[in-house]
Amino acid sequence: MKAKNYRSLASRLSFWIAFLGALVFIGVLSTNYFLSQSLLKSHIEDMAESEATSAAREVETILNTIATNTDSLSSIIANTGIKGRQTHLVIKSFLEKNHDIFGMAVALEPNTLHKDEGEFSPYYYRKNGSLEYADLAADDYQYLKWDWYTKPKSLNQPVWSEPYKDTGGGNVLMTTYSTPIQTGPDKKFAGVATADIKLRQLIKIVKKINVSGAGLGLIVSSNDIIIAHPDESAIMQPLKSQIRGKTAEQKWAQYQDSKSSDSTVYSHIPCSYPGGYCWIAIESLSKTGWKIITLVPEQELLSKVNDLTAKISIIALTGLLVSLFVVVFITRYFTKPLSQLARATKDIGTGNLETAMPKPQRNDEIGSLTTDFSDMRDALKNYIEELQESTAKRQKLESEIQIAKDIQMSMVPGGGNISVNAGDHQLYSLLRPARSVGGDLYYFQLSEDGRLDFIIGDVSDKGVPAALFMAKTVTLYTRALKDKLSPGQSLTMMNDLLVENNDACMFVTTLCGVLDVSSGKLVMANAGHMYPIQKTADSTEELVIDGATALGLMEGVTYPDVSVQLEKNTALVMYTDGISEAFNSSGEQYSEERLIDFVGHEASSNAGHLGTRIMSDVDQFADVSEQSDDITLMVIFYGKGRSTPISQNLLLTSSCNECPKLYEFLEDFTVSHDMSDETLHDLKLIAEEIIANIINHAYNKVPDQKIEIIISANNRTIEVSFIDEAPACNPLESANNTDEKDLHEGGMGMPIIKSLTSTRKYQRIDNRNVLTITKHYNG
Repeated sequence: MKAKNYRSLASRLSFWIAFLGALVFIGVLSTNYFLSQSLLKSHIEDMAESEATSAAREVETILNTIATNTDSLSSIIANTGIKGRQTHLVIKSFLEKNHDIFGMAVALEPNTLHKDEGEFSPYYYRKNGSLEYADLAADDYQYLKWDWYTKPKSLNQPVWSEPYKDTGGGNVLMTTYSTPIQTGPDKKFAGVATADIKLRQLIKIVKKINVSGAGLGLIVSSNDIIIAHPDESAIMQPLKSQIRGKTAEQKWAQYQDSKSSDSTVYSHIPCSYPGGYCWIAIESLSKTGWKIITLVPEQELLSKVNDLTAKISIIALTGLLVSLFVVVFITRYFTKPLSQLARATKDIGTGNLETAMPKPQRNDEIGSLTTDFSDMRDALKNYIEELQESTAKRQKLESEIQIAKDIQMSMVPGGGNISVNAGDHQLYSLLRPARSVGGDLYYFQLSEDGRLDFIIGDVSDKGVPAALFMAKTVTLYTRALKDKLSPGQSLTMMNDLLVENNDACMFVTTLCGVLDVSSGKLVMANAGHMYPIQKTADSTEELVIDGATALGLMEGVTYPDVSVQLEKNTALVMYTDGISEAFNSSGEQYSEERLIDFVGHEASSNAGHLGTRIMSDVDQFADVSEQSDDITLMVIFYGKGRSTPISQNLLLTSSCNECPKLYEFLEDFTVSHDMSDETLHDLKLIAEEIIANIINHAYNKVPDQKIEIIISANNRTIEVSFIDEAPACNPLESANNTDEKDLHEGGMGMPIIKSLTSTRKYQRIDNRNVLTITKHYNG
């Protein structure tokens, strides 16, 4: 029962609704979570940068105030010539007006500004709300050795000192701004004016840095010493000593890179806070080389997003469970009639058309479906009865059409495809209807006296009517042959009889001729057909055969005979418009000009090979386009220019016992063309491999199947075509496969053929496989 419930529509519908609901829930929740994270991170970035910038401005304001006052003090000392007590009063005056300054001093270079004055350095600083005095020129202080004095002296420019404890002076942690006192036109160093700021004052500023209730700030000197930090134990410590963990070097490298930037540097790096990552903003303080660093732990801020997501998940999951319960109940209720209908239709599927159908329970789609199934069952019973009758009629019609096709093809020599290779002439003919039956025709007859009669024609229509008209035309032509009429007389007689009772106004264009194969004399007559193509050793052009209108249109028409003397080794190509008007996928026609050009450039002097090559070119041009018209081709090759045949044919059956005949055929050909034993050996090996492949793969070892071989030689090149009537089978697809398991049984495979030949080409022509290879030889 459980398995049945799982397969039921209600169970599957409930499952998929719940599944899709869960997907929607997960998608919405995930989207909300990631969007919230993205917005929060963007907010954190802006806030961290804002806090760092705000703190930097506040610190810079203080530092600029200190620097400005110190520069002013330096200028007064250098330019007014005051000394002694007046210097004390000026220092105290600056301190009383600027409460951001912890202490100020004037430290003079001995015997420079005042020639009679040695070491002089009065210092005033704040203590318990009043100003205290210290003499920095005392022996226990020795101001000349302190960095705040020596650095501006050596650099001759203002300097902010590294943080230090001023023991003997203010006795607090501070940093000092020192500006040189310069005298005379040459700006000679005469001492320094200084102003101090307590580090505790900077600590108050960084303690105010806060990003959404999390994070901290610190100030670092140009030498990477911590100046201000919320944790006062970290003050005066190197920044690098506070960076710990596996990624300490990476963090330190990122900080070092930031020192070269004057703008705010923002990054996301691992840190020691819970969650493992922090957002860092590093802001530069101009002139001092200090940095204000804002650090915000990611997890502290994202925990709020996680808490909100968890609450939403609980609410959504509860709603999903309630929805699932409701969906299961509703789907089971509404699909119950479908279960009843399914059982009834199962009986119908077994062929029981008398099974009882359930009655509709509701006036809805399921009720309508139940009624429709009942009607369908009744209609199906009637349809089966009618189908049995129509199937019998259709089978009878198809059988009759096949019989008509067989009868039509039996009326032309070779059943629609024939190649004749006689001693003094060759003939190739092909008829390919566009439908099962068609209206094209050809016929030929060779008499004992060396007279070759032939005809080719094209009926104006297609299909069965054209096939009947074609049959009548062929019958009349055979009658003309019996009466030994000339081509013109034959067409005149045929036209008179075809005009009679031709209510359908059908007609047929024809070329009719007779060739004396011993002398080459050709007599032809034309009934509205395209001129044949004549190919000689010197030219290829249309052979003009003037005539009269097509057969069957007008009575009383006389068709003249046209006599032509053919030269030796002349090919005559006759065709219907199914070739010249063949279309490709772009809507272009093959055209008579293309056919003439192709025949002119074709080197073969074998009628069968030339005909096969023409059809191959037409099929290649049309590609995937469907054949639109019946195709008929007739090629006649007259005479031999030399005793050695340029091409030869051999017909074999699909049996390995045919090898001796094959070897003899190849030996005769190579000997007649003065080819070497090595060439003969290669040809035997190539032919043996290809024929073995045809027998074992194309014909699947079915005996007594046809294999035709056409071989020709020209300009030190051998061309061999292997033709079989098996289903489409392209042996070149495995030509690059040298794996032993892929080589066919009884042969060494296509790779060896590739190594022994110059080119290889496979085509599917007229429902036949045509594999053509070429090989160069040296005699």
